[in-house]
Amino acid sequence: MALTVSGCTGASDLLPGSQENSDQSEPEQLPGRGLEINSFTISDQTLTPGQTAEVSLELQNYHREEIELDEINLYDLGLLSNESKTCSPDESDLETATENLNPIIECTWTVEAPPEGEMGGFSQRSASFSAEVSYDSEIENYRPLDVEFRPLDDIESTNQKSISFSNGEVQVQASVESPVPHGQEKTLSYQISDAGDGRLLQEEALEFDYSPVEVFDMNDDGSVDGSGSECPETQDIILGSGLDFGCSISLDGSGTVTRSLYFTTSYKYVKTPSLSITVVSE
Repeated sequence: MALTVSGCTGASDLLPGSQENSDQSEPEQLPGRGLEINSFTISDQTLTPGQTAEVSLELQNYHREEIELDEINLYDLGLLSNESKTCSPDESDLETATENLNPIIECTWTVEAPPEGEMGGFSQRSASFSAEVSYDSEIENYRPLDVEFRPLDDIESTNQKSISFSNGEVQVQASVESPVPHGQEKTLSYQISDAGDGRLLQEEALEFDYSPVEVFDMNDDGSVDGSGSECPETQDIILGSGLDFGCSISLDGSGTVTRSLYFTTSYKYVKTPSLSITVVSE
C-alpha cells in the first residue's frame, strides 16, 4: 500500500516545509473530503414481482493523493437479483483530484424483483441492500511537527509540541515534549482514528513512513525498521476504529537545531451506503 502524496488543500496550498508549525490543528487539509458519495439511488423503491429497476451510485474524488479503488459491488441483495453492472470510468481508471477538478465515477446496476412464486404468500415484502466501496489511500501532514534538539545543560523547561490533521476519512494526532536533549530519547505519541462516514478496515494493517530518518533511527543503521523503540512500519488496528502507540525520537549533535517531522499513514477505507425497497404482489 505504498502511495504518493501529491498535493494538499487550502488557499495557500501548503507544501511540506513551506510554513513553520507550532501546535497547529488542520481539520480540513488534504483536502478534507476524501472519496465522497454524492448519491446512491434506485429508480423505483416499490417493485412488483419480476420488475427490474436501475440502481445508481455516484462518487466524487477529492483525494489529491493517488487511491486504489477496488471493484464496487452490491451485497445483501436478499429478494433481488443483480442482472448487470457498468461503471464509468472503470474503478481502476479513477483519476486523482486537482485544484480545479474532482473526478466523478458513476456505477449502475440492473436489479430484478423475485417472481410471484417466491413471495411466500405475502402481499408485500421489504428488503435493504448495500454497496461496498473500498479503497487504499494515505494521509500525510503538510505542516510539520517542529521539534528542537539541544544540549541537556541548555534546557531549562520543556513543553508539548503537537499537531492534528485530517483528510475527512481519518484523523491523526502526534505529540512530543520539546526540546529533546541531544543523544537522549523522547517518546512520540501517535494516534489515528476514524473521522468520516466510513471505517478503517480492521483486516488491513496500517503502514507508516517517517521523515527525517535520522530522528527516528534508534538503531543507527540508516533506516527505520520498526524494531526496538523505533516507530512501527506496520500496525494492526486494535481499538476497533483506530490506533494509539508511542515510539522514540532522538538526535545526536551540538547546539540548538530544529527538525521538521512528517508522518505518512497508508490505510484501507470502506464505505457501505444502503437502500431499502418494497416488493408488492400484483
